[in-house]
Amino acid sequence: MRIFSKALLGSTAIHGIYFVTTFAVGYVKTMTYKPDWEAAWSNVENLRSDVAFGYVPSPILYVGSFLVTALVCSIILRRYEKFSSTSSETGVS
Repeated sequence: MRIFSKALLGSTAIHGIYFVTTFAVGYVKTMTYKPDWEAAWSNVENLRSDVAFGYVPSPILYVGSFLVTALVCSIILRRYEKFSSTSSETGVS
């Protein structure tokens, strides 16, 4: 397999692990959340009128991180191949 396809496979694996881990952590936090109703009733306040939304990164950021990760994987693979070929030529095992 060529270095480019190996680098794309490595980048896909790294990003897949990242997304699966993110979803798993969110799922576990959702399933184990137990609201404290007693504390909520004892601390009654007026509701705020503003709304806060979380931060969502741009999809372009994910594409960029995918390409950068593929580049890093290809650099690592090239250095590994260079190291393994020079070590086999010199007789180092």
